Amino acid sequence: MLKKKQELQNKLILKRLEQVYCRIQPSEISGVGIFAIRTIPLGTNPFSGSFQAQEAIIVKKDKIPDELLRLLHDQHPTANESEQIVSNWPNQPIWTNYLNYSDIPNIELKINGEWETLRQIEIGEELVEDPKRLYNSDGTQKIFHVHAKQYPNLSFN
Repeated sequence: MLKKKQELQNKLILKRLEQVYCRIQPSEISGVGIFAIRTIPLGTNPFSGSFQAQEAIIVKKDKIPDELLRLLHDQHPTANESEQIVSNWPNQPIWTNYLNYSDIPNIELKINGEWETLRQIEIGEELVEDPKRLYNSDGTQKIFHVHAKQYPNLSFN
């Protein structure tokens, strides 16, 4: 019985490894970035199953010390003058905190809150997003719809 359980666990781990597409490493763009360790097909979410949200809240900016606000804004830019999104605590970074920017993105955040590759990404290629895609044509920030099923601990205050 114990051997059967171990075999099942090993199969599960190997199955999960099939979904690992990326690693963090030094980037020529800026600091570190996210790089493909295997070919990532067009339309794939390379972060699927890797993000477990701890909490997401909206906080009044005047309640946050300046240096902490700068850190939070770097991780989650917002066009809102008075409120800041705090998603997952800074001491628990998530993959997408390491995405660098480019005018020629190969990945984007969809309205449903999922990431999707815009084309096939080759081994060793850096994943990059275009931050302008997070805004509507009138300059307002797009509203992304996140489902409780995706992020069970999501809350807004």
